[in-house]
Amino acid sequence: MKTAHISKNLFIFFLAALLIVSAGKAYSFDYKGIDLKLRASVSEIYDDNITFVHENEKEDFITNLSFGLGVKYEGKTRSLELTANIFQQFFADYDNFNNTSEDLTLNFQQEFSRYDRISLRDVFTHTYEPRSFEEAFGITRGRYSYYRNRFNLAYTKDISRQFSISARYASEIDEVSREDLSDSSLNRVGLDATYFPTSATILMFSYDFSRRDFDPGGNATIHTIAPGLRHYFTRQLYFDGKAGIDFINSYNDKNYAKPLIQASVTNDIDENSRVSISFTRRYYTNAYTQDLFDYWQTSGTFTRRLFKRLGCSLSGFYGEGEYITTNIADKLRGVSVGFTYDLSKKLKGNLRYTYSDVDSTIDTREYTKNKIFLGLAMEF
Repeated sequence: MKTAHISKNLFIFFLAALLIVSAGKAYSFDYKGIDLKLRASVSEIYDDNITFVHENEKEDFITNLSFGLGVKYEGKTRSLELTANIFQQFFADYDNFNNTSEDLTLNFQQEFSRYDRISLRDVFTHTYEPRSFEEAFGITRGRYSYYRNRFNLAYTKDISRQFSISARYASEIDEVSREDLSDSSLNRVGLDATYFPTSATILMFSYDFSRRDFDPGGNATIHTIAPGLRHYFTRQLYFDGKAGIDFINSYNDKNYAKPLIQASVTNDIDENSRVSISFTRRYYTNAYTQDLFDYWQTSGTFTRRLFKRLGCSLSGFYGEGEYITTNIADKLRGVSVGFTYDLSKKLKGNLRYTYSDVDSTIDTREYTKNKIFLGLAMEF
């Protein structure tokens, strides 16, 4: 029976691959500055722990079909970019996990004059598992669907050639399908000041106020004051840093003053290679638990075009965090390595392996997960 289920998924995979390849003669549309592109992909995934559990893991082969739309417009004073994707997953053995997920990203920029402008970004996601190590870190275990919408709006005013200020508003909505988990929302307002003392150094100062509410549940607020800088050692190598203080009123009405540290180094080695590494240390109110999460994490990525058609990427993540009230502590380590091969100008082949491992003071929160991804993607 298991072999029959796998054969069915392979049939779907190869049929979809054939349709994608046969669509290679299609083209993108460009009309009055509007660039419209369509995307389609098919992939086969092996996952040895589809439910993120510590014991009695379930493994399966998953066929993933996706279709996407991209719209881009660039004018003299404004630009708009919209991307939308829909994904359908078919599980070979556990077909009760078959699902449909979606995402939508909107970017808009408007210049009112040479000195002031706004930028807007909205990202909507409906999915059934974390899409990155950062999302998986500290999340409540198990397989369940969740909706997330992140909205950011900023207005920037150039006071002089060296000094600018900006005002920001951001919101985040997280809704989960599990009845034992609460939905949450986050609202944030902030002010930034940016000064360019030299062409190689940018000085910044920011203030943020944020409030997270759980429904049902309580709320927590954070006032953040943080100076920062960006320094270019060369045109390709630069450092970003921020150090400040979070003044927190937590869910239990206790007040804290905790440090915030963020740092990253990026090196655009050449047109074919890029490497970056980042570090974050702070106390935060995440979307999963009504408790402060005291954590630090570091991550790194490396991408390189090995040959004209072959590219590779490598990423790693390590994080440690503890919930203040419950004293639950988690550690997550993960690594991902992938290769992309340009079969033609529009058709790409992808191969990726991902490993993640979680240790916790609560056994039921621990799991190890291996995923192998093989796919074809077409943009036309």
